[in-house]
Amino acid sequence: MKGIAKRLRQQEDQIGGADGKPRRCLRLVEYSPGAPVLENATCRRTLCPDGTVMESVEFHTSSDSPELTQEELDESVAGFPVETPMRSVRSGLARLEQVNR
Repeated sequence: MKGIAKRLRQQEDQIGGADGKPRRCLRLVEYSPGAPVLENATCRRTLCPDGTVMESVEFHTSSDSPELTQEELDESVAGFPVETPMRSVRSGLARLEQVNR
């Protein structure tokens, strides 16, 4: 039974709790002067131990692009996976191994 409870907690950490309440979210958006462009944007979403999702979004900008709406930003960010702390550490180690080859 403990295995099932642990797996359920892991799933809730990735997709949210069964109570349907939204997670607390802190989003840092970084871009240069100009209109942010979704193409080539990078985003990292990390689940903190307290259940908060930290989002770090970096955009390239263009002077001739239309303004990005909040809905477009939310939809774009939602497409990136939420990393758990261990997954984040593993992916960082894998990147270091690739660099050192």
